[in-house]
Amino acid sequence: MVDSETSAVRPGVQFNLTRVFPGGRAELQILVALVVLVGYFTVSQGEMFADLTNLDNMSREGSILLVVSIGQMFALVVGGFDLSVAATMGFASTISALLMQNGAAPGTAIAAGIGCGAVIGAVNGVLIAYFKISPFVATLGMLTFLTGYANLLAGGQSVSGLDPVFTKYLGSGEWGVLPAGVGVAIIVLVVAWVITARLRFGLYLFAVGGSTEASKLAGVPVAAVQAAAYCLCGVLSALAGLLLSARVGIGQAALGLSYDLLSIAAAVIGGVVIGGGAGRLFGVVLGVSLFTVLTTGLDISAVDEFTQQMITGGVLVLAVLLAQTQARRRVRLNRTSSAGSESTGDTSTHPGAPT
Repeated sequence: MVDSETSAVRPGVQFNLTRVFPGGRAELQILVALVVLVGYFTVSQGEMFADLTNLDNMSREGSILLVVSIGQMFALVVGGFDLSVAATMGFASTISALLMQNGAAPGTAIAAGIGCGAVIGAVNGVLIAYFKISPFVATLGMLTFLTGYANLLAGGQSVSGLDPVFTKYLGSGEWGVLPAGVGVAIIVLVVAWVITARLRFGLYLFAVGGSTEASKLAGVPVAAVQAAAYCLCGVLSALAGLLLSARVGIGQAALGLSYDLLSIAAAVIGGVVIGGGAGRLFGVVLGVSLFTVLTTGLDISAVDEFTQQMITGGVLVLAVLLAQTQARRRVRLNRTSSAGSESTGDTSTHPGAPT
C-alpha cells in the first residue's frame, strides 16, 4: 500500500512527497497558497506590488518577523509559547536607544539590548520550568511589566537620536547585495538549524516537547532545556526589536506591537505544533513569507488595519484547525497500521497456526 504522503506517478514509479518536502503536505499547501497570493496581488496591484522597492521593503519586514518567529518556535517546540516577545522587542529597542542617546557606542547598545532579551527569556524560563507557572500567566505578566518599565524609562515617549552606524548596518543599509535585515535573518536561520539539527540540545528540545515524562526517564534535564528554550526566544525577540528600531529610527515600548500574534501565527502555519514536539525551520520560513506577502498586499490594497487583524486571526484559527485535522488523520493511520501489524504477528505465532 502506498503511504499517505506518497503518490503513484505512473505504474512502477512512485513519487515520495517527503523527499521534496520533508514537512509533508502542510509545507506544500503553504507553498501553493504563497504562490497563489503572489500571483493574485501581482495581477490585481500590478507594479505597486511587484516593484523592486516594494520587494526590498517586504524582505526587510519579513526578516524581522522571521527572527522573532524562530524565537517563538523554540518556545512552542518545548510545549509552551511566549506572549512577551513584542514587549521584549520594545524594551530592547528602548534600552539601546537610550544608551545611544546618551553617547554609548552602537556595539555597546546592541549588546545591552540582546543581554536584556537573554535575561527576560531566562526569567520566563525559570518561572515556567522551575516554578511551574503556566506559560500564559508568566509571559503575560512579563509583557505587562516590560511595557510599563520601558514607558517609565522613556517617559512615555519615543526615543530618538540613534547612531547612524546602527541604523545603517541593522536597518536601511546593505550587507553586500543583501538588505541588512536579511543578512541578520540568514545568520539566525543558520544558527537555529545547527541547534535543532546538529546538536544534542536540539534533540532534547523536541523530546521535551513530545513527552516530558519520557524525557525525564531518558535522563534529559527537562527544566533546564525548557528554560534555555525561553532564553533563546528572548534573545531573538530582542534582536528583532533592534532590527525594527534601526529600520524606523526610534526606540519605543510599543515598537513590537502585534508581533506576538504574528510570530505565533507564522510558526503554527509553518507546521510548528502547539503543544510541542514538532516543527521545522523551513516551515517557519514559509509561514513568515505567507504573512509578509499577505500583509503587504493588503496594505497596498488599502485594507484598513482592523480588517487585517481580523484576517490574521482567521488565518491563525484556520491553520490550527487544519493542523489538528492532519494530526488526527496521522493518529488514525498509525493505529490502523499498528493493528494490522499486530494482527499479522498474532496469526503467525498462534499455537494453532500452521508451521
